[in-house]
Amino acid sequence: MKNTKTNSGAGISIKVVHAAMLVLGVLLILLLFFSMYKNTNVFSRLNKETGNYIVRQKAAHDLMEASDYLTEMTQRFTLEGDTQYLDNYFEEAFGNKRREASITTMAENEAEQTMVSQIQEALNESNTLMYREYYAMKLVIDAKEIKNYPDKLRGVELKPEDMNLSAEEKMDLAQKMVMGTEYYAQKERIRNDLKAGLNTLDNMMASARTETTAQLNSEMNTVRIFIIIVSVLLLIIIGLSAFLGTIPLIRAAKCAQNGETVPVIGAKEFRYLANSYNKLTGAKEKDEDDD
Repeated sequence: MKNTKTNSGAGISIKVVHAAMLVLGVLLILLLFFSMYKNTNVFSRLNKETGNYIVRQKAAHDLMEASDYLTEMTQRFTLEGDTQYLDNYFEEAFGNKRREASITTMAENEAEQTMVSQIQEALNESNTLMYREYYAMKLVIDAKEIKNYPDKLRGVELKPEDMNLSAEEKMDLAQKMVMGTEYYAQKERIRNDLKAGLNTLDNMMASARTETTAQLNSEMNTVRIFIIIVSVLLLIIIGLSAFLGTIPLIRAAKCAQNGETVPVIGAKEFRYLANSYNKLTGAKEKDEDDD
């Protein structure tokens, strides 16, 4: 009887095991969700950086395209004298304002200050080039005696020596001003400033990708560790459930069918039930013997 009491109180409680496993499981699941949340934030940041990169890159290209468009309109006007090119030029410069819009886009998308400065320098070079283009346009206007032209050009005064040139010489000078070496040297400076800005943008994006990739790899490694731990815990739970519950239950059922004493093994609760069953069957057999 003394041994029975001892055995009935011994062993691991399956209730405690399940409670511990439940707590550990919930904790690991929370950690897993937290890691997934961090991964989502990293992906969101990468998407934002990629979106900003595309917008900034487009803004830089827009500035160059607008500058090239102004050059094209100026050159066509000096070659053909068609005022439609003048209208196109000033519509782009003061209507569409793609060059100014590119700087605004950079500022709105929180571009790195070095890049903004490089793009701004390109815009300043483009604005400087406009004074040369204005003068070439005024030479053509004077040579062809055009009466209706944009007010912006009315304030441009030709030098006395240029005023005395013939119409043909004025046209020739205008073409040289917007197609000569000096003009294209200024255009090259604009391109160099824009290339520098785009290089800065590329370096920023490469740095962001490297950083986010490292963070993602770190978080994915954490997720892998959690998955391994959960898998191990699952195997432990299956093993403990079999050792503490399933196996003792199967053996108890077999012994009960054969009228044998149930082995006191497994979880604390099963040990208690086995002892109780053995006592009950033992008492019953004793009563039958007394009868």
